[in-house]
Amino acid sequence: MDIIDTIELEEKKRERIKDLFKVLATEEIYDIWADTFDIESIDKKEVVISYHGTESIKKFKKACKSTLFPCIYSVTGEKKKIKIVIKKNGRKGLSPRVKKNLRAIKFFVLGMLFVCFATAVIIVLYSYIINRSFRETFYSTSSIKVDSNVRVIQLSDMHGSSYGRNNEDLLKRIKALEPDIIICTGDMVDSTVEDLDYAVSLATELSGIAPSYYIYGNNEVETIYDIPLNEKELDEKFGFTKNNRDETALLMLEDNFEEALENAGMKVLKNEKDTITVKTMTVDIYGVLTSNPSSFWSYSEKAFLDYINNDPANLKITAIHEPFIFEEFTSHDYWGDLIVCGHTHGGIMRIPVLGPAYTHEGGILPERKGNFVYGRYDAAGSPLIVSSGLENSTIMRINNQPELVVIDVNKF
Repeated sequence: MDIIDTIELEEKKRERIKDLFKVLATEEIYDIWADTFDIESIDKKEVVISYHGTESIKKFKKACKSTLFPCIYSVTGEKKKIKIVIKKNGRKGLSPRVKKNLRAIKFFVLGMLFVCFATAVIIVLYSYIINRSFRETFYSTSSIKVDSNVRVIQLSDMHGSSYGRNNEDLLKRIKALEPDIIICTGDMVDSTVEDLDYAVSLATELSGIAPSYYIYGNNEVETIYDIPLNEKELDEKFGFTKNNRDETALLMLEDNFEEALENAGMKVLKNEKDTITVKTMTVDIYGVLTSNPSSFWSYSEKAFLDYINNDPANLKITAIHEPFIFEEFTSHDYWGDLIVCGHTHGGIMRIPVLGPAYTHEGGILPERKGNFVYGRYDAAGSPLIVSSGLENSTIMRINNQPELVVIDVNKF
């Protein structure tokens, strides 16, 4: 008989002894046995029983000599020497019953961890697959300045993503939606790739569908300018103070990307407005370049207030990459009839009930801190739409399918 067979035979004998002892002993005695005793070995000469409890075993010895020992003799088929060994720290002081429970808990925890891991893998894979396509999010708002529907389509935060070859799926759907105005609210390219031809090609196609506008995001700024566009950096670059600051200085810098986009038919708005006619209505579109709250008024106040105050009967659409100025300047009276922005990627992951999970500026659960992260908000009485964007390359984008924003402005 080999070692494995011997071990298996011993284990069977242990179980038979326990089963027989459970039948013959009182419940109290058996519970003491189950909690504090274990059969360590059974050989030809003796049976070794270990005790790893803390109380005296005298009561146990006396009570079970007439019950346990006959069980052992019956199972082994002969009268053997029975040795009880006290092990105060044996098996880390845990009884067989406790160990059995701990094993059950361990297997339960491991099982739950496996289920959680498998669920997470399924969710990530499902999100990655579903993110290969985009959804359409429709918003409706009203203005007494329009006499018929004005449809605005917003694209944001593509980061070089593609839907079909050369974005043919995206472009086909945009054309079918028949927009009156198309606005790209920044980060259409990624500064780590610097594939500006991607944006120019897209601009050519979009401008053939409807009047199209491009507002720079932080990735375009990083690619085109050598500094972040906050007040301190801009003042240092131009040598300005608050007494001699020229709002237009930034617009005078060379920008080959702007030139390429406009040659493709797409208007780039950098702290400036453009006025167009849609059907019988006049629409002013203002694009913000200095979206940092520190430089917004410093480098765009005159142009922005001219846009807001002049021709008040015109429909006013304000486009900006980040929503920060609307969080910072909450007391401002009027931002336009419609505001569109992006940047937040919708919080990357969207958790049921809790909402957006994280943004770089707002941290964890930013919407619960009052940040504008995704969807429709109110900014000084005007509808503010924050797009979750069309970027689809990250596997961490969960429950947050890329979106094409469609906004219908009606009279009522």
